[in-house]
Amino acid sequence: MTAEFLRMPLEEREKHLPKWSKLASEYGLKLLFWGLPMGVPEHVVIVFEDNANSSNYFIFQRAWLKLGTPEAGKLIRKTRTIIVY
Repeated sequence: MTAEFLRMPLEEREKHLPKWSKLASEYGLKLLFWGLPMGVPEHVVIVFEDNANSSNYFIFQRAWLKLGTPEAGKLIRKTRTIIVY
């Protein structure tokens, strides 16, 4: 997450989750849960479920990061993906 996102109060950050969940559903994904991890470099961990195929996630990720738009990098600069079967 970007410094701009991290400066937001937790309540304001939480407001983005329904939007991200809705966007994920457009790609056949389900946002299962999110959390604030400890002991890792990431600021937020979000778990998505993809029952179809993992290529949906990568297409969604491009839209989620808003690549190719003026909003790119505003809240999320980069992600790390761990696929679990």
